[in-house]
Amino acid sequence: MKKIRVGIIGCGAIGSALARVLDREYRRVAALRYVCDIHPEKAARVKKEISGRVAVAPLKKLIRGSDLIIEAASAAASARIAADALKQNKQVLVMSVGGLLMRDGWLRYVKKGQGKVWIPSGAVTGIDGLLAARERGIRRVCLVTRKPPASLKQAPYFLKKKFPVLKSSKAVCLFRGTAHQAVTAFPQNINVAAVLSLAGIGAKKTYVEIWTSRAYHHNQHEVIVDGPFGKIRTLTLNLPSEENPKTSALAIFSAMATLRKIFSTIQIGS
Repeated sequence: MKKIRVGIIGCGAIGSALARVLDREYRRVAALRYVCDIHPEKAARVKKEISGRVAVAPLKKLIRGSDLIIEAASAAASARIAADALKQNKQVLVMSVGGLLMRDGWLRYVKKGQGKVWIPSGAVTGIDGLLAARERGIRRVCLVTRKPPASLKQAPYFLKKKFPVLKSSKAVCLFRGTAHQAVTAFPQNINVAAVLSLAGIGAKKTYVEIWTSRAYHHNQHEVIVDGPFGKIRTLTLNLPSEENPKTSALAIFSAMATLRKIFSTIQIGS
């Protein structure tokens, strides 16, 4: 059986974890062939960790030589990577989902060719229920995200707006708006809003609130969905990855679960 050739773009906490999983669990059906990162030393480190033959390659060569491309780079690059992969009828697993909302040019290649886009649920729960609810109709999708101040201060949203002074542990709402506005203002912080938008009623109809407090030490996502089916309410408290505290451990596990879905003959969930 011919193995699926895999290329990973972005060798941080998520990319390196997926490289190890591919090498450990899926050797029979898949082979990691290429890795790529804007920091060559990160790609070289991943190459050393893998037992198989892996090459550090430029982006174009990686996409051309892979059957499945895993994007774990950045929101600034994800839409372009998806478009380039789809043009060549490749499968692409996208982790930086917010980038897909900021640039929708990749969508025109979805129907044209034989390519496929995989989007893990990431650091939020309830996506299976949301997908099922969409079949009957959805009235409202609301995301309330709570994050520690340090993870939000460097967001583009605060280039023109002053970050509030937090004098106590009282929670402060930093943002209210649509998911489309949220991913533009907080591209590194609100991937979950993009996932909810794509699974539900779209980026301009999905409502987002972002809160912070000195008392918040972990990321928390509350999702509320209303429709003719009833109501869904989920609450996810994310612990950080041991390798990178800026990355939620559940986001990595979600990507691993998506790989299992890609390579397995039995698929569970919507």
